[in-house]
Amino acid sequence: MNRRYLLLLFILALGSTLWAKDLPKAQSVSGVVRFDGPRPKRTPIPLTPESRKLYDKHPLSEVKLVSAKGEVQNVFVYVKKGLPEGKSYNAPKEGALVNQKKSMFRPRVQGVFVGQEVSMRNSDPLIHNVRSLSEENRPFNIGQPAGTPDRKKVFKDKEGPIELRCDFHPWMRAYLFVMEHPYFAVTDAQGHFTVKGLPVGNYTLAIWHEAFGEQEQKITVKADGLKDIEFNLKPAKRDPF
Repeated sequence: MNRRYLLLLFILALGSTLWAKDLPKAQSVSGVVRFDGPRPKRTPIPLTPESRKLYDKHPLSEVKLVSAKGEVQNVFVYVKKGLPEGKSYNAPKEGALVNQKKSMFRPRVQGVFVGQEVSMRNSDPLIHNVRSLSEENRPFNIGQPAGTPDRKKVFKDKEGPIELRCDFHPWMRAYLFVMEHPYFAVTDAQGHFTVKGLPVGNYTLAIWHEAFGEQEQKITVKADGLKDIEFNLKPAKRDPF
């Protein structure tokens, strides 16, 4: 192996290292969703007698979960614009779960991948069903008597929100977002969210809430990530129930 060849290999290796250092690195984007108005009052859920037996204390509506500090739970947060066109992302190998427990859907709001397996489960000693109000994906209506095995579903097209209902218990609702990328999150009880792994760049970040509607804002993700993004939602013009 002559000197020229060794020198060429060294230059190529050095160039690859420098190029890799210049690549945009994945960062975290975090923030909070707040409510701009008086804290909504939570009303008792109109349970059936059989569902009431599942609780020691009568549960309250989870449509408008706002903390004492005005932070909003169950807000879906996602990157709406700015990702490279045509780029594909692999669906997680682990499946997602929609669980019917104590006559409530758990979780109430979640994001899943196109092509990801979603299990529909009944954890109650009662009959339930899962009916989807989907448009881009084929609607379904799954009957699930107590003790039946999980039913598996795969959504083939991007869509969201897809409302899920139980016709035996009309207060039971859940919302699925079928996504083509992994850059999404759902706010916790303190209204906080973190979208992980987002490359440096300019994006439109959007939020959705079942009662308070939608918002979006433009963001710039730099090498040190982006924190303290804040959304402020207004009171609903009408109550969903």
